[in-house]
Amino acid sequence: MKREDISDAMTHIGDDLIEEADAVRGTGDVRRNHWKGWAALAACAGVVLFGAVRWGSSPAEPAPTPAVETTAPLESTAPVETSPPTDTPVPTVDGLPMLTIELGETGMGFEGYMAYDISELVSGNPWTEEAGLTTLPVYANPLELDAYGQPVEDRDAMEAALREVADRLGMEGTEIEETDWGTLVIRGEGLTLDVSSTLPVTLEFEPTHALPEGYNFGYHAPHDAMAAAGEYLMETWAALLDMETPTLSLWGGDYNIYREQGYQIEVYEGAGDLTEQLVGYHFHRVAFYPDEEGRLWMVRFYLADLSQKLGDYPIITVDEAETLLGEGRYITSVPYELPGLEYVEKVELVYRNGTLEGCWMPYYRFYVRLPEEAEEDGLQTFGAYYVPAVEGRFLTNLPVWDGSFDT
Repeated sequence: MKREDISDAMTHIGDDLIEEADAVRGTGDVRRNHWKGWAALAACAGVVLFGAVRWGSSPAEPAPTPAVETTAPLESTAPVETSPPTDTPVPTVDGLPMLTIELGETGMGFEGYMAYDISELVSGNPWTEEAGLTTLPVYANPLELDAYGQPVEDRDAMEAALREVADRLGMEGTEIEETDWGTLVIRGEGLTLDVSSTLPVTLEFEPTHALPEGYNFGYHAPHDAMAAAGEYLMETWAALLDMETPTLSLWGGDYNIYREQGYQIEVYEGAGDLTEQLVGYHFHRVAFYPDEEGRLWMVRFYLADLSQKLGDYPIITVDEAETLLGEGRYITSVPYELPGLEYVEKVELVYRNGTLEGCWMPYYRFYVRLPEEAEEDGLQTFGAYYVPAVEGRFLTNLPVWDGSFDT
């Protein structure tokens, strides 16, 4: 793989994958987050978080988040608590636990997406501004973290996730191996399945699989070509997806420092109403990754445990969220104060569902054009500013950005 493709490949791999990369061969939206700055350090640098949410009332130290140009959070070793003491009563409002947004430090970069025009940034998110949703579910993150903020190994959960994917491949009863670095592995002819303590399962092909002639599946294939490849992969691997209504999500469109665009192919469970589709989009999805020759190299299964639902919380409207944004009530890793609401060019509703989040709740993510980052050739950087979508009365603290980089 060429040197420039190594950096770019890191921007196409999710947070858990990069995290595993550190530990294994090592490999972490969200979804791919284009963390602007210090791209060359993406494979080796530690990063820290700018905002996490917990339920309950006990204060805790901040959890880490990314700050390099990767897809999602690499994790630091800063101590972090993940749940209130068991003897501490959890305050409630209308029968729903209160949620606390914890603010941490930002690191060597920020979440920024580079494009010449906001229309180039696309996603398969089923939400639209006209959706009219009034409530959305919030889930406690079932992963237990240790004193250093790293997921504690739950072997039973790891084995269950690995077996689920192995069974889809017709590999029932295959022996599970444990590696020296704590992952569990199942080996088959021409493939390897592995899972770490963060639980997403990775299927790696060796040798890689070529797509039929005429398909273009690569790091920098254009949108239409990747859409066609996505449809092919979704149909060919339908049994492996194990979804009632598999729905293609082609997202990306941002540029790297070499002015090359990239897209990510994912498939999510699109069955049910809009709320169920949103949950499928964020928590029940499968990602396909090419190698440098445009062959199918890896498949990633996100099988989030949503058994610890905290409840269905009332949410605010986009207009209400934009008002809070203008008041500085947001969290961000961008090192610039909001330049003004006139610089907001796009908004979408997303779940912040990283492994280090205390709970998984919805936010409005505003894409804000940053005048400080404009390039001479017209390339713009759109910074991500997050406003909690849950009504403020359910939050113990609604942050106000203090004008510093370390919020």
